[in-house]
Amino acid sequence: MTTKYLNLFPRPLLDDLVAGRWLPVVGAGMSLNANLPPGKAMPLWPKLGESLSEDLIDFSPTGTLDAISAFQHEFGRSRLIERLIDILHVKDAQPGPSHSAFCELPFDIACTTNFDFLLERQYERGPRYVYTVVDEEQLSINGAPAGTLLLKLHGDLRHPSRLVVTEEDYDAFLTKYPLIATYLANLLITKTAVFVGYSLDDPDFRQIWNIVTSRLGRTRRMAYAIMVDAGPSEIARYERRGVKVVNLPGPKSRYGEILAGAFSELHAHWRDNVLSASKVTEEEPLRELLLPRDTQTRLCFFSIALDRLSLYRSEVFPYVQALGLVPVTADDVISPGDNFNAKIDALIDRSAVMVVEPTTQHTRAELRMALGRRGRAEPGGGLRPQMRTIIVSNDPPVALEDILVPGVFHIAADSLTDDPSRFASELSAVLSIIAHDLGLGWEQEPQRLLMQGEGRAAVISAMTLLEARLRETLPPRASTLESRFPTKHRVESLRALLDQATALELISLKQRKRLDSWMKLRNEIVHTGMIVTQARARDAVNGIMEVFRGLPPGP
Repeated sequence: MTTKYLNLFPRPLLDDLVAGRWLPVVGAGMSLNANLPPGKAMPLWPKLGESLSEDLIDFSPTGTLDAISAFQHEFGRSRLIERLIDILHVKDAQPGPSHSAFCELPFDIACTTNFDFLLERQYERGPRYVYTVVDEEQLSINGAPAGTLLLKLHGDLRHPSRLVVTEEDYDAFLTKYPLIATYLANLLITKTAVFVGYSLDDPDFRQIWNIVTSRLGRTRRMAYAIMVDAGPSEIARYERRGVKVVNLPGPKSRYGEILAGAFSELHAHWRDNVLSASKVTEEEPLRELLLPRDTQTRLCFFSIALDRLSLYRSEVFPYVQALGLVPVTADDVISPGDNFNAKIDALIDRSAVMVVEPTTQHTRAELRMALGRRGRAEPGGGLRPQMRTIIVSNDPPVALEDILVPGVFHIAADSLTDDPSRFASELSAVLSIIAHDLGLGWEQEPQRLLMQGEGRAAVISAMTLLEARLRETLPPRASTLESRFPTKHRVESLRALLDQATALELISLKQRKRLDSWMKLRNEIVHTGMIVTQARARDAVNGIMEVFRGLPPGP
């Protein structure tokens, strides 16, 4: 994917993103990009003060904060809230492109000093659940296990007493809300603050940075501010305060569009790198995840409640493997920082098939994420391959949101408990159709990867194809499918399949000797990151595919 902004972000900052160590702090500048009816516009910070000053008689405020404080003194807090709702177009404002792109980033926690509702509205439009924290009492509640916790540091317009907006509110913040300040400082012990939509004249920025500095001192992590077309003096002022500036090129008039582009590139970078930075505990998923992102994998992602997962592993996974697909679950991947959202986002992106039981908050969110990706354009242009989705539920299809579309299948859940063999048979029938549809593209992958110079991936892809064909071709070792999997938890290894094919004279002894060397090569690529010359990769792929084409297809 061609990138325009990604190379402007320092490598340590991108590493922190992939490791789940960003703490984004969103300021008023983001709200300027809201969608509004014709003739209306979001005010800049100085314009907000000017609007309030119009109602003040014989008073010339020294700044916006002074104007807000004077307005409350003159007319009361209730009237101040009403005017802010009007000036900030709270009823009409809708999230803009920068909000949409920001909320696609799979953060587990985000902070904002804005007291509008644009971020919440955008999160509610997407698949990811948002849990908004305004009061200190909410901090002890684990309200966003399958989504994003949005910490509103200065409250919002629905909570007037919690709003931090006047000089008195700012002065009393640490005294009135010590837990909020401590929680923020604690987050920033291990996370990197990334400010979006702030200026140095913004009292919100100054207060947040003062809290961090006073609590952590010189041990604080480096912080960053994402800006557009910042001048040298502005950058220097930030850096004197210990904040590095990521300066995005382009006119300030396109601020929202530029931010949206940068967020989309950051999302793609995170999604593309989080799995390579993770520990994959199962061998076969690891091999599939090493393939380039534009390669169709054989991954079948199971989004299942934990109390049902063992049943799927024992009763269903062997059938899935026999079809040439590779089952994977969230538990098979330990991501850096264990950022659940980023891990699921990447697994859904890389999988060819998803089997989901939408019975928990987690699995329902994952289903929404999968359906929300359908037909979505990539940041660099083009469309991602369509992932097939199998919904396992006792609810009728019409009761499930958005599933009556091509590529989405529905089977009943009851039979897994009542009759596991029948359930596995029903699921296998659907997966067989999917596997057949995907098969032609899989057969072309090794040569395509070779032509692109992806020798390591081509070897993995070719060996995977051969293994799938052997599973199709070789007869079961017993008369029933169930007895073919006596331990139920695993199927025949590739070495055992080659032994059987050699004994049946489907593979010659000469071919077997070469296949053993290529299998060793594949294992070294997977486990050691071994570099393979293009010539060696071509020799292996051509030899493996020759054996593949010599095997009769399965029934």
